[in-house]
Amino acid sequence: MINSEIKEIINVFNNNFVYEIPDFQRDFVWGEEEVRQLFKDFHEDTNNFQIEIKDSDGYLLGNIVLIEDKNHPTKKIVIDGQQRLTTLSLLYKAVESLLFEKMQSTDPRELTKWSKKSSELAKGYGILDDEDMFEAPKIQHHSSLKFGDSYRSIIRGNNFEETEVESTSDKKISEVYEILEEEVKNLDDVQLSKFVTYIKTKVLLIVTTAPSLSKAFQLFEILNNRGKDLEPLDLIKNLLLKSLTAASDSELDRQQFNEDWKQFIINLEITPKRKIESSTFLKHYLVGTKGLNKGKDKLFDYFSKLELDAKGVLDLVKDFKRVSKIYGDIEKKSYDTFVEESNKMYILFELLKLRQAHTMLIPFYSESSETKEKIIDLAIRLGASVVFSYTQTNYIEAEIPPLIREYYKNKENEGSDYALKVFTNGLETKISERAKLVREAVSTRKFENSKGQYNKKGIDLLKFMELYGHSNVHIKSPSPNKRLTLEHILPRTLQDEEYQLAGFNSKTEFKEYLNRMGNLAIIYNTDNSHLSNKNFFEKKNVYAKTDFLTTKSIAGDLTTHIKDGKDSKMVKRINENITVYTHEDAAEYWNKELIDERSAKIASYLEKILTKEVK
Repeated sequence: MINSEIKEIINVFNNNFVYEIPDFQRDFVWGEEEVRQLFKDFHEDTNNFQIEIKDSDGYLLGNIVLIEDKNHPTKKIVIDGQQRLTTLSLLYKAVESLLFEKMQSTDPRELTKWSKKSSELAKGYGILDDEDMFEAPKIQHHSSLKFGDSYRSIIRGNNFEETEVESTSDKKISEVYEILEEEVKNLDDVQLSKFVTYIKTKVLLIVTTAPSLSKAFQLFEILNNRGKDLEPLDLIKNLLLKSLTAASDSELDRQQFNEDWKQFIINLEITPKRKIESSTFLKHYLVGTKGLNKGKDKLFDYFSKLELDAKGVLDLVKDFKRVSKIYGDIEKKSYDTFVEESNKMYILFELLKLRQAHTMLIPFYSESSETKEKIIDLAIRLGASVVFSYTQTNYIEAEIPPLIREYYKNKENEGSDYALKVFTNGLETKISERAKLVREAVSTRKFENSKGQYNKKGIDLLKFMELYGHSNVHIKSPSPNKRLTLEHILPRTLQDEEYQLAGFNSKTEFKEYLNRMGNLAIIYNTDNSHLSNKNFFEKKNVYAKTDFLTTKSIAGDLTTHIKDGKDSKMVKRINENITVYTHEDAAEYWNKELIDERSAKIASYLEKILTKEVK
């Protein structure tokens, strides 16, 4: 018998079941984009965790399909839902690890509070013995699968070093955990407390269990071939058709409606198997065309309350088609549909991965290339100031709609030039506010994960400085057979006598500095493997020859044979803003003082780039 029921996540995990990823499962494919979107949905559902969690309707994450293992009553085989279950178990691990850190507080009240909050979280990622001690991962990968090592290492709390032969799925799992760690650490204590309650009681899954694999396949056949679920857009289409039919009996109107709607749906297809989520598009559409920030659960209500005549319905669908064409092309990375210069679009959507930036571009789809270039630049600088200040990315969704509403109002009343000026001034103000926070964060923050390894944001920051700040396209298109990685200027391991030479009182103090921005340099992996633990004097020779200017500057002042022009100006400002001058007696050692100095200089320089203080 096939059984299906809605369950809170904690009840999916709070049992002695092992969830096995079978040998015929596909790879783990979720990454940063899916995790960021998941957290945006969480924030939207709870008004940034400002409401009482008991008042939340709950967030339905989707369906998982399991089959029973008759030979092992405590095992469930995961047919569909690997991505969700793996990510959720990693989330429980990340939250528990953070709460453990907070429980180290000397305040007994804080200890009690976080201790209660952490209760049962271990059951979300592990099988526990009778003493509630960790025994095995909750999710287990079939032995024939070529991935799962990184998952097991994370769950067991072991270090998992990335290698050249590491599978793509293992890399994705590590990436997901890193983003989950970052997202939960961005919550303040009030939000975190509510978040723990939320993920236990308000995040829901539809759990479908079949008695055998054949029954599970039969279920898929029924769902896929005998009855297609009603898509969310179908509901809105029916609403609009109803309004059109009530207002007009013209067959030509209905024909026009259907043609435009068909093209609109086609525009949302990235590949035959991958589509732009309709609720995401409609949410961005309303922000970009109306300045309205509607939650995904409020979209249907919004369109159901529209009172449109026949022309209004046809104009709306035609506008869906217009906006979705450019929006869809951007999602397909066909950036020239919007603007010829593609590097900045690459920064916005691939390096910073800011899908919310669509909302800033939509109002200007039909404007001049000059205006589009100006808006893209503003969107990049605002997006980077949010990402690198560790501000929650839903900041953009909260702050942009009022500016867009004002833009449309001014455009109607005062004209396009005035409207654009007010809009860009508003963005510049917000960029300046966030850029100050970027400087503070970058100058002192450790760019590392819970295992003490450097995190993705560190390399993204340096990539951003190279590509946006220095127009260095090597970031976008590395040399063949090479990939970019982060190099520790001062190596990860030192001999006992070297700690003092580098200015550290202890190994513990050294670890606090290891992954600071001043000790990180972007480099090709082929160079990194050769450098290993070589001394600073030897590393400088490699740095001086690299393609990356922020790394090259570690070896000393940059030079150029061209006395005037863009290149000479860039070299001058890099020398003035980034280069750290080492004393002769420090020639062989990068040290604590230099890490502090370079961290502060990079932070200040990045603020200047974001606010256009340097050009």
